[in-house]
Amino acid sequence: MKAIVHSRYGPPDALELKDIDQPMVNDDAVLVRVRAAAVGKGDWLTVRGLPHVARLRYGLPRPKHPVPGFDVAGRVEAVGKRVTQPRPGDEVFGCCNGSLAQDASVPEGQPALKPANLTFEQAAAVPSSGFAALQALRDTGGVQPGQRVVVVIIGASGGVGSFAVQLARAFGTEVAGVGSTKRVEMVRSIGADHVIDYTQQDFTRSGRRDELILEMAGNRSLADLRRVLTPRGRWCWSEVGRPVVHGDRSHPPSGGGVTVRGPAAALVLVQATGSGPGCPQGADRSRQAHAGD
Repeated sequence: MKAIVHSRYGPPDALELKDIDQPMVNDDAVLVRVRAAAVGKGDWLTVRGLPHVARLRYGLPRPKHPVPGFDVAGRVEAVGKRVTQPRPGDEVFGCCNGSLAQDASVPEGQPALKPANLTFEQAAAVPSSGFAALQALRDTGGVQPGQRVVVVIIGASGGVGSFAVQLARAFGTEVAGVGSTKRVEMVRSIGADHVIDYTQQDFTRSGRRDELILEMAGNRSLADLRRVLTPRGRWCWSEVGRPVVHGDRSHPPSGGGVTVRGPAAALVLVQATGSGPGCPQGADRSRQAHAGD
C-alpha cells in the first residue's frame, strides 16, 4: 500500500510517499481503508519531534511509528478475532497511529460509527480537536447542559477553540470568543455570543469576571487570567497533543504547572487527544497530583 513515511524528525521535506506493507491487525484491532485523514498541529509537532521530550514517547533517535497521522475516517475492511464492534463494511472515524496511508490499524474501542450525515472528510476533522474541546469543557471544566455560566475561549478560531465554541453553545452556556481581527466574523459565525478582538482590547483588563476560561492559545499568564475569574471561577488550558491543565482562582498552580497551592487543591493532567468512543487515546493516561505530592 502507499503511505506517507518519515524515517527522521524534521521539516516537511522529511516526508516521503512510499510503498510499504499493509499494517498487521491483531486480535484486538480493526483494519480501516482510509477515506480521509486530518492533519493538524499535533501531526506537525510529531513530524518535527517537538517538544524534544516527546521523543521519549514517539521514539529515540528516530520515529517509532514511521507513518504519521492520528485522525482517520474510512470503511472497516477486517476485524480481529476478539473484536465485536464495528464490523466489516461499517463506516467509522476515530484515532490511530499512522492514518496517512491507504490502510490503518485502529485499536478496538477507538473507532466510532460515522454519522450518515457527515462526509468522510468532515468526520476525519473531528477526533483530536473535537474530543480535546469536549474534554476541556465537560470533563475538566465541569460544564453541564443548561448550566448558566459564561465561558471565555481564548484562541476561539483555532482547531480546538472552534469546536469548543460550538460545544459550549450546545451545552446552553454563554460564550465569549477571543481572536484576532481577521477571525472576528468567523468566531461570531460559529455561535459566539461575544467576540473580543485581542488586537484591539485586552479583556483581562476590562473589569469583567467570568466563571470559566478555556485557554487554547497558551499566551496569557496565570496572573492575567486570575484577574478575570470570579472567586470560584475555573480555568483550563488545552491544546491537541499537550496536557489539559485546570485549576481555580484561589488555588493557582506553581512550579511550571506541576504542583498547586492549597490543602484541598488538585491539578489534573490528562493527554489532550480526547476521550470516549471515536478517540479515547489518552483517556486512560491521566494522573491527579495533590498539593504536596
